Amino acid sequence: MKGIKGFLIILLSLFAGNLVSLVIGLPIPGAIVGMLFLLTLLLLRVVKLETVEPAALLLISLLPLMFIPGAVGLMNLFDKFGGIIPQLLVIIIATTLLTILSSAWTTERLIRQKGRAGEGANRHGI
Repeated sequence: MKGIKGFLIILLSLFAGNLVSLVIGLPIPGAIVGMLFLLTLLLLRVVKLETVEPAALLLISLLPLMFIPGAVGLMNLFDKFGGIIPQLLVIIIATTLLTILSSAWTTERLIRQKGRAGEGANRHGI
């Protein structure tokens, strides 16, 4: 029952985000606005993480399946990419490297920041 409640909360957040994006005319997709709503609910502790976590983990485990239709669609349009495949490969490799580097940099900063916070807590006897 907890999983269904969590799934319902995620769906309601998504629905609210789509509704707000449509009504206000935001240039941001409704799914993004909905996830921001869900993040806000989690940060304000209106919704407990334990409630949505099982549903979120299930959705994340099914996420790779959502790429299959797009990949098949691209395969059907392969002939239209004829002259730009080298450019696409350069772009894919460059953006992948930028993503890896930015993730590593962010992770390193967070680890350092957490280490400093831990040192301060130890000095104060916490």
